[in-house]
Amino acid sequence: MIKFILLLVAPLVLKGLYVDDFIYHYTTTRLLGFCQVLANDAILYSGLALLLYLSFLPQVNRLCTALLRVLAVILFAVYIIDYLIIVNFNTHLAVGDAIKYADYSYKYIQQIYGINNIGFLFIIAVIVIPLILFSFSKRKITSRRYRKIPLFIIAALPLISGFSDNQKYAHSWIYKNVIDYNLTILSESSAYSDKFLKAFNFNEQSYCSVETGKQTELSSLPDQTLLMPSGYKNIIILMVESLSTYQSQYFSGINNWTPNIDLIAGQNQAFKNFYANGFITEDGEIALLTGLQPIYPPSSYSDDGGTSFHSFFSIPNSLPNILKKYGYKTEFLTTADLEFGNTGNWARSIGFNYIEGHDQPEYDKWERFHFQAAPDEALYVRALDRVKQNNGKKFFIFIKTVSSHHPYINPENKDKSESEAIRYTDKQIGRFYQQLQAERFFDNGLLVIVGDHHSMTPLKKAEVDNYGQFKAAAKVPLIIADGVNAGVENNQYQQIDIFNSLQGMVSGRQCYTDWNGILLGEHKTPPKYIAHRRGDNRDIVSIFTENEDFLVKLDGDSTRLSGNEPAEPSIRQMLIDKVNALRIARVSG
Repeated sequence: MIKFILLLVAPLVLKGLYVDDFIYHYTTTRLLGFCQVLANDAILYSGLALLLYLSFLPQVNRLCTALLRVLAVILFAVYIIDYLIIVNFNTHLAVGDAIKYADYSYKYIQQIYGINNIGFLFIIAVIVIPLILFSFSKRKITSRRYRKIPLFIIAALPLISGFSDNQKYAHSWIYKNVIDYNLTILSESSAYSDKFLKAFNFNEQSYCSVETGKQTELSSLPDQTLLMPSGYKNIIILMVESLSTYQSQYFSGINNWTPNIDLIAGQNQAFKNFYANGFITEDGEIALLTGLQPIYPPSSYSDDGGTSFHSFFSIPNSLPNILKKYGYKTEFLTTADLEFGNTGNWARSIGFNYIEGHDQPEYDKWERFHFQAAPDEALYVRALDRVKQNNGKKFFIFIKTVSSHHPYINPENKDKSESEAIRYTDKQIGRFYQQLQAERFFDNGLLVIVGDHHSMTPLKKAEVDNYGQFKAAAKVPLIIADGVNAGVENNQYQQIDIFNSLQGMVSGRQCYTDWNGILLGEHKTPPKYIAHRRGDNRDIVSIFTENEDFLVKLDGDSTRLSGNEPAEPSIRQMLIDKVNALRIARVSG
């Protein structure tokens, strides 16, 4: 009995300890996180205890006993999975994610732990067989004295939940039990009514300028290729997995894991107040390659709402499609499995001429890691080869790295830590940059180095102190290297501004709005507002201005501001309308 109880409470204790350490990063207060986990999970454990208690009563027949125990096992398994996801990905188990990544989960687990099919089946058998035996066991509680103790515990647990306080801290999402969390974020899927959609109207003013000495016109050629403005550049976007501001001494002063990146930043254009528009790689790809904020439409899980890149397929004005009109060859390179998140199909749908992933023959000689990916070194070897093959042509290459993805491991020495993985990533970026210099790429080329999202790790206290609790979760470095311009930019910018600026660079016509800036050329203009899709509270979109942060609660027709509000009523409504406009556009997109 004691072993059984210890097994039941072990995940609760482990989660409490982890969350306590997580909260300590923000508050430097111990036991707060642990106590809040106990308070929030008490109701869930009360339900688990009740199911088990009823199953052990002698009056309950065998079929009901088995059903009660199966339900208890499922609830316990969900709790454990939620804990593992919190530890590994800094978010809760969400129903949408479970649907979205279910088909790749088996592959991912195999890759992370090096388990083959037989080993996986053995582990499943070791776990499942005892659970089946337990579920259909005839064991019951026969002593009346022992029946009273569980009843007391079951009755007391809900009282403990009264001590929960989920409003005190911005990151109290981590306190919540998995059921409460999913009920909270359920408003994200609330649909807009037909009446609301018919009445809704949102107009955004756009301002455009023509770059000095540049103009565009349609060619008379049959393919309607656009003539390039003078001084065009080949373009490489290097999207670095989980590259975050706090990892860099140059960008944050917090850690010193990226000396090569810091050196490159000091020699080129460095953006120290730059933000990712989302919290996962998919969001970064959407922002950088389509120029659209990765704010998804309300969706049920039966209308593709649980699929990757939902509503962002086949974007006509994607960066690859735009650049192809100007004669560019467009390429998408990664060492990751293109099946993950349907990335390959999405990249094709937005117009890339050439796409390759983990199954490229050149990677066969390399060791594989998560997502079946060869290390970043192999990716840069391959990318440099593509640069050489495109010599003399106009080209755009999008490079998506993998080695700095969680779980962190340095492919060279196999050390497992975030700092080791980032140091390896930094080393390979430094080497790639030097190789581009040797190939004289910068004579007519532009390299963009940018993080896809903040790492999926707890925010450091120094981050929160420096940037605030909401902005810290979106801070990533941006470097633009063109061999000519250098300097530090401290105005705020975001990932979609890269798309907007590159589009303007090749066309010679730069446009901006309050929500979309220009970070290149003579008309540099920061956006007034930046939208960030959050990974902790999926029902909340953060809005950043230079001096304030605002939160918009997603809830269909009832979408609203939460917490701090702008002083002017017109701006309050504009923030809500903008978020609604983004989501409604994807409904019809």
